[in-house]
Amino acid sequence: MGKSENFVIGLILGAAVGAAVAYVFGPSRATTFDAKYQSRWDRALAEGKEAELKRKAELEEELAETKRRHTPGQGR
Repeated sequence: MGKSENFVIGLILGAAVGAAVAYVFGPSRATTFDAKYQSRWDRALAEGKEAELKRKAELEEELAETKRRHTPGQGR
C-alpha cells in the first residue's frame, strides 16, 4: 500500500468514527435546544440511573421481607 492509499483509508475511518461520536453525543433530529435539552448519551444515563434506583428499592424491599420472615424467636 502506498501513502495515498493509507491516507484515504485513514480519512474514511476518521469520518466514520467522527460520525459515530456525533450520533451518540449529539442531539436527535427533533430536538429543540432549551433548558431541558438532553443528548442521547445524557438520556441513556438518566434512564440507567432511574432503573438502578427502581431495582435498588425492589431489592431492599425483598431483603426487608426476607428478614421479617426469618426473624429468630417467631413461632412457626
